[in-house]
Amino acid sequence: MIKAVIFDVDGTLVDSEPLHVLAWDKALRFYDFSLEDLSEGLQNSIAGRKPLKNAEDMVEELHLSIDAETLLKQKTDIFMDLLRSDLHGMPGLTVCLEGLKKDGYRLAIGTSQVDPYITLALDGLLIKDYFEVIVMGSEITNGKPHPETYLTVIKKLGLDPEECIVVEDATTGITSAKAAGCLCIAIENHKAKRQDTSLADKVITSLDEITDSYIKKTN
Repeated sequence: MIKAVIFDVDGTLVDSEPLHVLAWDKALRFYDFSLEDLSEGLQNSIAGRKPLKNAEDMVEELHLSIDAETLLKQKTDIFMDLLRSDLHGMPGLTVCLEGLKKDGYRLAIGTSQVDPYITLALDGLLIKDYFEVIVMGSEITNGKPHPETYLTVIKKLGLDPEECIVVEDATTGITSAKAAGCLCIAIENHKAKRQDTSLADKVITSLDEITDSYIKKTN
């Protein structure tokens, strides 16, 4: 029986993927590169991973004369400025959270992203109080697709993996959820690079599709 719904943040709760892409691109342009200069494999794997890992791979692949921490700080500063002026929740966000809470589900967040961003996003969208457990990047050693993020959330909830269902948008996150032993619902984000959702148990296009009856059918 499913008792908890665990959400990713980027591209799942927050319509942020286009802003991440723009911020990475702007940061790389300081060094006369762009995202298009990265290999297709790296471009497609950015979503859902720990930001520092992305920066490390970009520095290595493009042979940049800076360290990954510097690149990440530049990207983060750009991204936070963009987010403050263009923060939007994903379609169906409030209806989904209110409905699941009303039906007695415990709600949680599992993300590899940095704490200041997650705090800004949740506070800005007025949704922080819906969540009983919030696990952010500072608590995680191994980012997605490693299962540590979701296993940490599950442990804090005091539940078993089979009692939790994860909502994700990225291939890395879906892989993480399944490796943790959870069911997974993938939300397709048509503003971001297409992700492989084949490992997900269900695929949706709007959060308000996630209802008590939908979860019971998935289970």
